[in-house]
Amino acid sequence: MVKTLGIEQFAPMNHIYRFYELNDYMKSIAEIGYHSMDLWTCGSHYFVDSNNYEDTKYIKKLMSQYDIRIVSITPRQSCPNPFHMAVKKTELREKAKQYFQNMILAAHELSCPKLLITSGWQSYSETRQEAWDRSVWMVGELCRFAEKYGVSLTMETLSRQSTTLVNTISDLKQMMKEVNSKVFTITADIHTIYNAKESIQDYFDTFGKKLNHCHFMDYKNGIRSHLAWGDGEADIKEILDIFDRNRFSGHFVLEYTDSKYFLEPFKVYEKTYHIIRQNL
Repeated sequence: MVKTLGIEQFAPMNHIYRFYELNDYMKSIAEIGYHSMDLWTCGSHYFVDSNNYEDTKYIKKLMSQYDIRIVSITPRQSCPNPFHMAVKKTELREKAKQYFQNMILAAHELSCPKLLITSGWQSYSETRQEAWDRSVWMVGELCRFAEKYGVSLTMETLSRQSTTLVNTISDLKQMMKEVNSKVFTITADIHTIYNAKESIQDYFDTFGKKLNHCHFMDYKNGIRSHLAWGDGEADIKEILDIFDRNRFSGHFVLEYTDSKYFLEPFKVYEKTYHIIRQNL
């Protein structure tokens, strides 16, 4: 049995509630027993662009009503979304910067401590270094902005199918060194770590307390989607034991992406809740 982890550290993401309203999502996860959530900024739930961000009053009302805390915000930023850290066009770079700044401002208003970021991606017709330099510059600019608002930017690795920039611990370590900001932190994505043939303990050994966030999901060899616990082949007890031994005080975001969960997401998160409870 784990000694240092609690159910309040586990946060469902609204990704699989995309065909439901935000109120449906928050009401249902509260009824299950969760007290934390990750806000994925799909436009139908919470709209942010380079010009503005949606008023936070409604979400604050729901947070109070359902006793839920937003522990992280996950902006849409993967290919082919136009706003990402390594965007090339000059005009888009400024708009991307404003987009992420608006995310930081929204996080501040919602008392949310973390914004999930990735490295962005390179065009295959340019060198990796060109895209890498743009990514470092953008992340650095945003970290300096986030420092004023008490928000951490927590970066995850992505698969080589998504980017060639930050795929491994070594890449993350180099990004952290070049950005050089106290608010730059690390996310461990269970599935990506498995695909990269690295280990969770490697992350703790390399980053220590800078590791403050986890994308927590099951996985199955040969399946690209992030699966709900019980649908794959990962050992949840073994994984939680590693986080427990390292006295992890961050959050576990339930990032499920398979479309088979879209119809009845309540049942998916309810099943996960009981699995987690059994292993705490």
